[in-house]
Amino acid sequence: MNCDKGAKAMYIFMGGTFDPVHKGHLRGARHVSALYGNAVVHLLPTKLPVHKAAPNVTNSQRLDMLSLAALEYREISIDLREINADTASYTIDTLKQLRREIGHHCSLVMVIGMDSFITLPQWRDYQQFLELCHILVLQRPNYSIAENGLNQALLLKRVEDAKQLVTSSAGKLFFLEQPNTNVSASEIRTLLAEGNKSELLPKAVAQYIDQHKLYQEISA
Repeated sequence: MNCDKGAKAMYIFMGGTFDPVHKGHLRGARHVSALYGNAVVHLLPTKLPVHKAAPNVTNSQRLDMLSLAALEYREISIDLREINADTASYTIDTLKQLRREIGHHCSLVMVIGMDSFITLPQWRDYQQFLELCHILVLQRPNYSIAENGLNQALLLKRVEDAKQLVTSSAGKLFFLEQPNTNVSASEIRTLLAEGNKSELLPKAVAQYIDQHKLYQEISA
């Protein structure tokens, strides 16, 4: 994989545990894809998340559900590099690996939610992120960025034009307000553990969960 052929090439990815993958993940990915002319967005599942509890199901089951969810969308792909790694998932290592693979001129865009963005100062070597990539934050509607004590050094890199993430390879922070989707994987797991269904799961994923009797108990 190498897109070191011009400033307009992009590699966009969205990391997460996807435990389980839900419509909020897919809507966010598709919203970003549409913003950049139906560019492919790579869902990048973590193997051993550092800042969250371990997944409630096996890696194989999470990948099965991701594959089922992505089948419907040509603009969504799956990147298995962290799942296949031998160590815990640190974003800084993934960014360095991706940058080596795609070259210096390709735009590398990391898509994260607002909740994750707020916790960035807790991530290993987060100060180096913008040296390696752009950060695109999926912002909730009517969310006030200024009032939440976000890292000021990062906010200095903020741009208002999404095109600036195309014409440079790294270093920009962009907030993309997306349609309101109140979706939480933990809330979905709670519903499932209580024997309820969730309309926020893709149909194929809901069928897989039911077939394999997943999330019937809430992990401690």
